[in-house]
Amino acid sequence: MIASVIPRYEFRIFGNALSKIEEKIMALSPREKTRQMDSVYLLTPFKRRNNVKIREGIMDIKVLEQEHAGLQQWNPFLVGEFPLEADVIKTVVFPALGVESPVFEREKYTLSQFIAEVITIDPDLAVAYVWKTRHAYTVADCITEVAEIKVNGATIKTICIESEDAGKVLEAKKLLGIGSNVENVSYPLALKRIMGLTSLPESWNNIDF
Repeated sequence: MIASVIPRYEFRIFGNALSKIEEKIMALSPREKTRQMDSVYLLTPFKRRNNVKIREGIMDIKVLEQEHAGLQQWNPFLVGEFPLEADVIKTVVFPALGVESPVFEREKYTLSQFIAEVITIDPDLAVAYVWKTRHAYTVADCITEVAEIKVNGATIKTICIESEDAGKVLEAKKLLGIGSNVENVSYPLALKRIMGLTSLPESWNNIDF
């Protein structure tokens, strides 16, 4: 198990009408880096305080430590690289998902075996294949990201502000004109809404960016 890092406060939004905020980001910071990557998110219809995904063959879990002033503080840790031992899947991954662990037929699983033989056959689990193009900026000393993503083929954008200092995230939000009426939406929640695994908020069509 790889040691955890310092938790960061995050504010994230999803949508396809984020151009006003994007323009403000680009006015405050040059684009510093662009990366492309694919991730596999493991989802359940239940309310869990964890973000469980596989990125570049590595199982990665974020734990929601607390919510403060409309922000979410996430503590990430890397579980391990595939092939992954069945014991690790049983004792770490399934508790994070909040789903009862199955009986495993292998001692180790490759990523494809894990998805095909463990995840997709479980009625309490769903898989979101996410392709991301991520553009990095810095606003008010915060890591700021604008990303175009595809979720099982559906296209949407996301903007995220994050820092170990909650005050800096709030300052960046203010600079970007993101008001208190804008919902902070984590990746798992957004993906579950897109895939129909959870209900939409009543204000879904009333948020004005």
